[in-house]
Amino acid sequence: MAETGTLRTYLGTAPGVGKTFRMLAEGRERAANGEHVVLGWLENHGRAQTRRLAEGLEVIEPQMVSYRGSVFPEFDPAAAIASGADVVLVDELAHMSPDRTRERWEDVCDVLAAGPDVVTTANIAHVRSVRDYAAQITGVGTVASVPDEFLRSGEIELVDMPAEALRRRIASGAVYSAEQVGGALGDYFRAANLQALSELATGWMAGDADTLGEELLVRLGLTDPVLPAVVLAADSGSAAGEAVIRGAAAAARDKDAQLVVVHVRVTDGLTRARSADQLNRHRKLTAELGGSYLQVQGSSLEDALAKAARQQEAAIVVVGHHPSHLLGFLLGSVSARLHRLLPDADIREIPAP
Repeated sequence: MAETGTLRTYLGTAPGVGKTFRMLAEGRERAANGEHVVLGWLENHGRAQTRRLAEGLEVIEPQMVSYRGSVFPEFDPAAAIASGADVVLVDELAHMSPDRTRERWEDVCDVLAAGPDVVTTANIAHVRSVRDYAAQITGVGTVASVPDEFLRSGEIELVDMPAEALRRRIASGAVYSAEQVGGALGDYFRAANLQALSELATGWMAGDADTLGEELLVRLGLTDPVLPAVVLAADSGSAAGEAVIRGAAAAARDKDAQLVVVHVRVTDGLTRARSADQLNRHRKLTAELGGSYLQVQGSSLEDALAKAARQQEAAIVVVGHHPSHLLGFLLGSVSARLHRLLPDADIREIPAP
C-alpha cells in the first residue's frame, strides 16, 4: 500500500500576493529534479505570467460534472491518482462542488491517501477558524472554507506582500481586469484591510488568531459583527438575463456589496427549459463580475426568489422587466409579489432588451 503523500499549502494573506505563482514554481523545480509532476487544477484568472509558468507541465483534464441542466469542470482526483504522479498541483483548495455536497480539500485527501504529494493554495480568508474575522475586516464573506486541522496536517508557507505593492499590482491590472476590480481598491484592498489580513495570517500561523482577531476588529472599529451587504439578481436563463446581471453588479459596486445571481428552475410546468449554454455564459459572466451563482428549484418563481433573498440576507433584489409582451405581464407580477414577500428589500427592475 502506498504511503500517504505530504500536503504543502501556500497560504496567501489576500488574492494576488503570488501563492499560485509559488505553487507552480515549486512544481517546475520538482519536475526539473526528476519527479513526476502533474497540474491537477489551475485558476489563472487570465494572468499571462501564471499561464506562462504553467506551460510544459502535464495537465490532468477536468471531469465534467452535470448539475441541474448545466455542466461544470471540476478537479478529477481519480485521474490525478491514475496518472502515477509523484506530485499533484491543486490551485484554490477552498472550493465547493456545484451541488454543495463535496469540497476540494476532500478530493485532495483522496489524492494524499493514494500516495502522491499535493501542493496547493488557499487564502487566510478561507481558513475555517478565522474566516469570520476576515469577512468582518474586508466586508466579503466566503462560501467554501478549509478545516484548520487539515491545513496543519501538512507544511504551510505564508505568502504575503506589502499592502501598497499589492495595491499597485491590482491597479495595474496584473491581478484582475478593470471590470472585475470595480471598487476593490477602496474596499477589499484598502491598505488597512490588507495589513489586518497580514497580521491575522501571521497570528494564525503562530496559533494566536482568536485574541489577535478581536484586537484587529477593535482597531478597525468593527467590534460588532458586520456582514457584507448582498445584491441578488434573478437570472431568467434567457438572453435578457445578462442585462439583469450587469445591472445588479453595478448596484453591488455602488453599495460595496456582494453580487449573488440566482436562477430558479420552476417545477409548475409553465416555464420552458433554458439553454445550458446560456446558463453557463451567465455563470461565467457572474464570476467575471466577482459574484457567485446559484441555481434553486421551486414551484413558484417569486417564492423561490424570496426564499433565496432571505437566505442570502439580500438588501437589493434585481429582476428583469418585459413591458411589451405577455412575458412582461407574467414577470411584472413577480416584482409586485416580491414587494409583498420582501417588504424590507429594495426591489429593482431592469428593462429587458
